[in-house]
Amino acid sequence: LNALRVSITISCLFCLLVSCISIRNDKKITRQDDIYTLSLGDISFSVSSEKGGRIISFKRGSRELLATDIVHPLYYGSTLWLSPQSDYWPQYPNVDKLPYRAEIQNDVFRLISQSDSLSGIHIIKEFSLSEKDASVLISYTIENTSGQRKKLAPWDVARVFGGLSFFPVGEDIEINKSDVEGAYEKNGIMWYPFTNGLNEKGQKLFSTAHGGWLAHYYNNLLFVKCFPDIIPDEMPLGQGEAEIYVAPKGIYLELENHGKYTELLPRQSIQYKSLFKF
Repeated sequence: LNALRVSITISCLFCLLVSCISIRNDKKITRQDDIYTLSLGDISFSVSSEKGGRIISFKRGSRELLATDIVHPLYYGSTLWLSPQSDYWPQYPNVDKLPYRAEIQNDVFRLISQSDSLSGIHIIKEFSLSEKDASVLISYTIENTSGQRKKLAPWDVARVFGGLSFFPVGEDIEINKSDVEGAYEKNGIMWYPFTNGLNEKGQKLFSTAHGGWLAHYYNNLLFVKCFPDIIPDEMPLGQGEAEIYVAPKGIYLELENHGKYTELLPRQSIQYKSLFKF
């Protein structure tokens, strides 16, 4: 197991720096009902416009990374939430549940949320594939459409099945805490090797991060999630920069990252960019 962890860590860092696969130039965007799929080589990435603009699949060949709606009717796939949880829970329906309007412009797939006077929030999601290494480039824009100031942060959530999750830990501060059984830090890396799924209640790990990445190894896939690195003073209240949530019975995990906590005046917006890759 230790040798596997070392191998995965080296591979992850290497993939962050250089292209590690050669891809044929057959990039395309296809549609089936409300499902839009971006594909390149053996990589496919699917998003539902009807289900809150949710990412519902990320595959290499036939191997699926993301947990599907089999595990939960709402908490599956990958999505954008608003943070901190203390201020934005439950999430506004137009952010996470209601249909988005879809557009395709050249090689970019764009989703636009419904206008909503209750939330005062407008979301634009953009997805594209890099021809260099088949990574998925994700851009989220959050706009304050209300007449009042809002303070919030982007919260990126990817739900996966149990494997080996890890990321480099940042500053040692009070927010770093966990009740996730089996998670531990060694040589500056937080490790969570999924074990038995016997937990009766959900478990959560909160931590600072370093370098702006979080990785997960499952089904012979090494998934790397890259995001903007922030400092502790920029973290939303009560949240970590990186978090891992273990659902009851371990039926799925959430790999979470939070962006900079920002005050938005009316009509102001923030952009949060991330990258998914194998």
